Amino acid sequence: MEKFERLWSDKNNWPNQTLPGEDEDIEIPSGWNMTMDLPVSPLLKMVVINGILNFKPDIDIHFKAKHIFIRAGELNIGQKNHPYQKNCTIELVGDFDSRAIVYDNAIEAGNKLIANINKLRMFGKKRTKNFTRLLKPANAGDTIITVEKGLDLVAGDRIALLPTSFGSQDSDDCHVVAYDKLSGNIKISRDRPAYDGRPGLLFYHFGAEQSTGADYSGVDMRGEVVILSRNIRIIGGDHVINKKYKTVTEEKIVNGKKTTVEKEVLFESMRVDTTEWGG
Repeated sequence: MEKFERLWSDKNNWPNQTLPGEDEDIEIPSGWNMTMDLPVSPLLKMVVINGILNFKPDIDIHFKAKHIFIRAGELNIGQKNHPYQKNCTIELVGDFDSRAIVYDNAIEAGNKLIANINKLRMFGKKRTKNFTRLLKPANAGDTIITVEKGLDLVAGDRIALLPTSFGSQDSDDCHVVAYDKLSGNIKISRDRPAYDGRPGLLFYHFGAEQSTGADYSGVDMRGEVVILSRNIRIIGGDHVINKKYKTVTEEKIVNGKKTTVEKEVLFESMRVDTTEWGG
């Protein structure tokens, strides 16, 4: 393994002194010690890692690829004793109907995938807490909830309020708009409005200042608020393909007469979606 560090942004560290470009296949060869130091990468096609690929720990990085294959090498984001402190997003991009590809011999898979048969290490920074509890009841339609003080919540964090009623599906998925560390109040937003048009919570969630453990055999019945966001994210993104139309003819009866008319119909479209599924 090389004793020196290759910076991704330095064209002299790549074959033909050319940086990897959009929709290219690239390889980190065996023996290389490469550091990703670009804030945003081009959308790469296949990234094969046979050497070492580290992510620079002191910058935010958005790494985009259709496939990442850790074959005989290593992908490292942070270390166990030195977690990654900035924000890192790995976006795996693919078309909705992309065909499966063969990675190596009998290894076959679809798109938007990290295939690892050697070493993958990701160490993100710890949150102050992974979940907290409601200190006040939260009603359907509310846009402010109250939890404990002094958490590390920031605008954009994703949280989930778990059910406290008989309905096992009565959970709410929200984003933090603002958090007051002194009061514990969280202003929330939803990706989609509630069914009745209100922007707040869909369901009621029980909360109280004190635990109910003394009254319910040690069980705290207050609603749990799970903190879902992490500073290392793996998300899936679909290609955006413009809707395509074709002209067709059909016969209609207009004023009692058979008439041929032309119209455009949709024959190809692409779903556009970005989903955080890990962190």
